[in-house]
Amino acid sequence: MVVKEELSLKNYQRISLTALSAVFLFLSFKELGFFAWFALMPYLFAITGASLKKTILYSFILGAGFFAGMTYWLAELYIKYTWPMIVAGLSLYIILFGIAACFILNRIDNPYMRLLLIPASWLFIEFARSQTFLAFTIGIIGYSQHSFLPLMHLSRFTGIYGISFLILLFNMSLYETIRTYNRRGAKKLQYMAAAISILILVSAYGINSVNQTLDRNIALQDRRSIEVAAVQPKVLFGTKFRNKGYEIIPEPYSESSHFRPGTELVIFPESVLWGTSEENPEFFNWAGETAAGSGLWMLVGQYDHDSTGQIWTNSLILYDSSMKERGRYDEIHPVPFSQYMPYPHILGFLKFLDFSVVDIQPGSSSQPVLFKQRDLLGFSICYESTLPYISGKFRRNGAEVIIVSSDDSSLNDSIAPWHHLIFSKTRAIENGCYAVHCANTGFSAIISPAGNYVRKMDLMEKGVLYGTVYMMPEKTFYAKYGNILLYLYLALSVLTAIVYLLWKQIRKRRSG
Repeated sequence: MVVKEELSLKNYQRISLTALSAVFLFLSFKELGFFAWFALMPYLFAITGASLKKTILYSFILGAGFFAGMTYWLAELYIKYTWPMIVAGLSLYIILFGIAACFILNRIDNPYMRLLLIPASWLFIEFARSQTFLAFTIGIIGYSQHSFLPLMHLSRFTGIYGISFLILLFNMSLYETIRTYNRRGAKKLQYMAAAISILILVSAYGINSVNQTLDRNIALQDRRSIEVAAVQPKVLFGTKFRNKGYEIIPEPYSESSHFRPGTELVIFPESVLWGTSEENPEFFNWAGETAAGSGLWMLVGQYDHDSTGQIWTNSLILYDSSMKERGRYDEIHPVPFSQYMPYPHILGFLKFLDFSVVDIQPGSSSQPVLFKQRDLLGFSICYESTLPYISGKFRRNGAEVIIVSSDDSSLNDSIAPWHHLIFSKTRAIENGCYAVHCANTGFSAIISPAGNYVRKMDLMEKGVLYGTVYMMPEKTFYAKYGNILLYLYLALSVLTAIVYLLWKQIRKRRSG
């Protein structure tokens, strides 16, 4: 059956289908995750039978519509003039997917091959978006299912890309079911049956996994724990650094104690201090007096610099009860053109896009920091929580808990802080450990390995979040081996496609 005979759609109909997919994709990230399960199907029909030129157009419409909705909050930032460029750049990834999908849908007549290769093409694009210094993972479709915990527990093996795979497989199953509709009105349902069976199996595993990793079960295992206090100071972007740290000091817990009795570690968000301890005397005088009498340790987000003042880092610095530095983490993946100018000797012509106040030097160490000679802490700073490999490296190196420190004060009340919290939630599930998400203006939360919010503070709320985090030395499959299952799947897809095309070519020669 010739594809163009299967679908005789006019251009405006294909554009409408593509726009519908963009809307469905966006809605799936607005707490309507069920839209993701059929979001791409209209677009797949739009490019079925379309020319390469038209496919590029439809793919750009899909990418621009979806990513404009996902990143609208960039228009509120000081880098707002780069927003159209970012949307256009992200749309290029969808165009690449569209080119591959156009070839697969229009040239490969075996539906099982299409079921294999379309999800592989989408996953390759998602993975590519998380690589290099330009990594930007907003809109990874697997995150749309963050509230369906049994399904999300598949990520303990596959990472977030396994969730994306299931969603793409379901979309393709719907597509193939409708495509194979015959003249007698019957449908071939084997594709949907297979997809639904896989979902049921994964969900059954997930339900069991969630029950095993519930916070109450972990508490009964007599594990080491840390009593933490995550400070959400609600210091707005335009008022930061005015009072040399005084503005981030929280209100006392009681007349006799500044923090809740039993608290061991106080966590402050990213970049709440600018400079060294000598340059922030108000904060460090208070911290020294507060910590000395209670044995508190403090983890502080600082824009720190060396003795020359020329080399800056975005750091999390761990101080003991005498405010002596006991360890630090320097941000490995700062945001290009916002925190630093990447490869200035090569990309100097893009200097007009550089909005960084100081040029952050990326760190290189993923070694956990030792807390009180007993517990190993792993970290992510701000945008790094969107990159699975950073938390994964810390876990492979022995970290027993992940602490995410973030400053979302410039994002106001947009959807971005909520999405940021979802990233940390996914890292907790993937790595099978507790995560503490401490944000300047919210949302701050303590997240269990099951993906539950043990404690959570709302956006633009000022206060301190108290809770217990348990040490989890056991690693999930994903924490141990990273994306190995993704690599195997992509390699198998490429190998299968090559064998299939060679086989078709041999058959064509023999028949000719």
